[in-house]
Amino acid sequence: MSDLTMALDFGSSLGRAIYTTSSSYVKPELLLLDPHVVEVPNISIANYEKYKVGNPSPQDSSWVNLNDTYFAVGFLAKRQFSTIHCLNSLKIDSAIPLTLAMVGAVAEIKGLGTTFSLDLGVLLPWSEFKDKDKLKSVLDSALQSFEYRGQQYHVTLQAFDALPEGGGLFARGRVASKGKPMKRVTETNLVVLMIGYRNASILVVERGELTIGLTSEFGFSQMITKIKTFTSGQSEDVLIPAICTGKSISDRTLERLARSQRAELREAEKKEIKDAIEDSQQEYVATLTNWISQQIPPHLEIDEILLGGGTAKYFKRNLTTLLKSYGAQINWSQSLEKRVVQTFGNEVSKNYLASRLADVYGLFYRLLKKPLPRLKEVVTRESA
Repeated sequence: MSDLTMALDFGSSLGRAIYTTSSSYVKPELLLLDPHVVEVPNISIANYEKYKVGNPSPQDSSWVNLNDTYFAVGFLAKRQFSTIHCLNSLKIDSAIPLTLAMVGAVAEIKGLGTTFSLDLGVLLPWSEFKDKDKLKSVLDSALQSFEYRGQQYHVTLQAFDALPEGGGLFARGRVASKGKPMKRVTETNLVVLMIGYRNASILVVERGELTIGLTSEFGFSQMITKIKTFTSGQSEDVLIPAICTGKSISDRTLERLARSQRAELREAEKKEIKDAIEDSQQEYVATLTNWISQQIPPHLEIDEILLGGGTAKYFKRNLTTLLKSYGAQINWSQSLEKRVVQTFGNEVSKNYLASRLADVYGLFYRLLKKPLPRLKEVVTRESA
C-alpha cells in the first residue's frame, strides 16, 4: 500500500476526495474543494502570496505550478480571480490541476513530506471514460514534479484505477433483496443511474457485461439555467442553496431571493421567482424521465436499479414512480450513504453530502481492495 491512497470525484459543484495515509488501520478522511480552476500569470500568484493577510487552509488557498504554468484552484480561483466554473469544458481538462491541488493539500495537512507514493482512483463521466489511459499518463508525469503553494513535490503514482461515474455504487453499493442471497453480477441485469449537477449518466450491465454507457447534459444545472432565463438578476450561487432546501419554496426563501427594493415590485418578483422554479422543476423532471425511459432497453428484465447523485436524491419521489414500472429492486445506495455518515459524522448528513459522496466512497474501498466497514448498531434506551 502506498503512503497515500486517494479516491477523487471531480464533481462540477464540488470536488470530493476520500483518502487515508495509514497502511494498517484504515481511517478514511474527507477533503472538499471548489471545482474552479483558472490559469493565471506567475505575477498574480506572487502578488497573492505577498499581500495575503491571515493563514487560510491549504484547500482554500490552493495554487499549482506545473512546468511554469500556474493555476489557481478551488476557492482561491473563485474568490481571488472571479472564476466561473465552465460546465461546457471536459472534466479531464481541469482534472490535472485539481488532482495536484488535492494531493498537495493532503500532503500539507498530514505532513507527508515532499516525496511519497500514491494510489489514486478517479470517477469520470462515461463520455470521457475512454480517455482514462491518457489521463493516467499525463497524471503520472505531472505528479513526478509539481509545485503546490511554493513547495516542490515529487510523487510516485504507484497504482491507478478509473471508473465511470456510478462505478463506485456498482462496485460496493449492491444489496441483497430481503430474505434472498445476493446474486452474482454474472447472473443479473443491472442499471446504474447517476444524476448530478452537470450531467446524468446511465450504465446497463447485462450478465456481467457493460452493454450501454451514456452521458447526457440533463443535470441539475439545466434546471438552474432555465430558472435564470425566467427571472432577473439571479445567480447559481444564490439559487442552488435556496432551491436545495426543499421541493417547496418557502416565502422566507423567496424573500431572500428577491432583489427589488420597491415594495410594490417585490411581491410581483417573488411570484415570478416561485413560478419560474416550479415550472422549471416540472419541465426538468419530464425531460429527465423521458431520457431515462428511452435509454433502458424495453426487452431487458432488470433485477436491480442503483441510483446515486444529489440531483437523483432531490427528485427521489419522481424517479421512484418512474422506475417502479420496471419491476426491479430499486437501490438508493442507502447502505453506502449510512456508512458515509457513520465515517464522517453528522456534518455530512446536515449538508446533504451523503448522496454526493456515496459513489466516491465505494471507489475508495474498491481501491483499497477491502470490504466496506460494518454498520454500527444503534442501541436504543429500551434495548439498552
